[in-house]
Amino acid sequence: MTARTMIVEPSGPRYTIIETDIGPLISESRASVLDVMEAYDAGDSRYEIGLTFNLSPMQVETALAYIVQHRAELEPQLAQIKQQLAEREAFYRRQAAEVDTYVATLPLTWQRTALRALRERSDSEYKAVVDADSSQ
Repeated sequence: MTARTMIVEPSGPRYTIIETDIGPLISESRASVLDVMEAYDAGDSRYEIGLTFNLSPMQVETALAYIVQHRAELEPQLAQIKQQLAEREAFYRRQAAEVDTYVATLPLTWQRTALRALRERSDSEYKAVVDADSSQ
């Protein structure tokens, strides 16, 4: 943790924004200001943000005040994080596809055969229930 930006209430400092290597965090919580900013920009209300991230109304207000003051610095950070997450997800999806392709080339053991039969039976029973519900 490198520095603190104090938000001062009339009765003294209560909640702060803590600048860390991973981005600004809201004190007395595990929530990131970037998460609050993303939720607020997506149209979530202050109440919904508090519920989502388990924040008090004052913590939400502290984060929103910080966002207003530092939006120009926070937007590139958020874009970079989103890009990294997208790259990571694409990597793991490619890896999973490679594993699926490899597993598909393996000979079926009796266990895999039994599992496939169980899945097919389960799928057909599920489809029958869904079809029965949709026809009503």
